[in-house]
Amino acid sequence: LVALLARICAAALARFPELNAYVDTEAREVVQLPGVHLGFAAQTERGLVVPVVRDAHRRDAESLTAEFARLTEAARAGRLTPGELTGGTFTLNNYGVFGVDGSTPIINHPEAAMLGVGRIVPKPWVHEGELAVRQVVQLSLTFDHRVCDGGTAGGFLRYVADCVEQPAVLLRTV
Repeated sequence: LVALLARICAAALARFPELNAYVDTEAREVVQLPGVHLGFAAQTERGLVVPVVRDAHRRDAESLTAEFARLTEAARAGRLTPGELTGGTFTLNNYGVFGVDGSTPIINHPEAAMLGVGRIVPKPWVHEGELAVRQVVQLSLTFDHRVCDGGTAGGFLRYVADCVEQPAVLLRTV
């Protein structure tokens, strides 16, 4: 699931590159980054760490899955290098694994945005005019208003939601 979310985030960042950026306060400018180095939250005995998957935008699902597994294992063993913990351009935080539906992710400085993903739970939902039990997940996007406005952020989040709801959207738009 995390690999699919990573692919979705990389595709969304290609469509909304303003969120794959940082604010250079000394130069007083927004710097858009050419590649996606995707941070992800990993819980360890020593607390939360954010390993970084380099060039996530160039990886397929299999490569992403392997890299998430490698970095998570290294994090839990306390073997992450400083290079594996720095240089992220966007972070994906799956707090659903803790049984949480929603939260407000805090941006991992100097990044401009973070996507939070809650747990997936069955809930009553109106679908095509009928009440049905559906699998529902809450997505939360935190972003720096200095890099974009709510329209851009909303477009990013809508694209992510569309891809989560119908993964074929990802295949049609990549």
